Amino acid sequence: MNTQPLKTFMPLFRSWFDTARLADKLGGSGLSGSEDNLLADLDLGPMVEAETSLLNHQPVNAAEAACLLEVVRQNIADAGRSDGLDLRAIVAVQTWLADASAGALGGEPVERVLRQTQV
Repeated sequence: MNTQPLKTFMPLFRSWFDTARLADKLGGSGLSGSEDNLLADLDLGPMVEAETSLLNHQPVNAAEAACLLEVVRQNIADAGRSDGLDLRAIVAVQTWLADASAGALGGEPVERVLRQTQV
């Protein structure tokens, strides 16, 4: 997990998101075997690299956390990633949220939040 600030997170996310939206509009999976497949000629290598960078990033604010969850949501909707980066990204978001709400108390993110909110 990359805990260093990724100065290009939002531009990288926007590029990834726009490409994902284009693929959705074109119906990527439905056109895969068709001669009309506009995605066949599209080089998705940069999108895959962008996704890997995004999923390895520890969010530093709520906007990044929300965007990171969108990457994970789309991966889970597509049956998840075989390398587990989507699950690691969820842990990163949970950690950031726990740190923001409960401070660095140690332990698992959800446990920290629960300890902080105990009555």
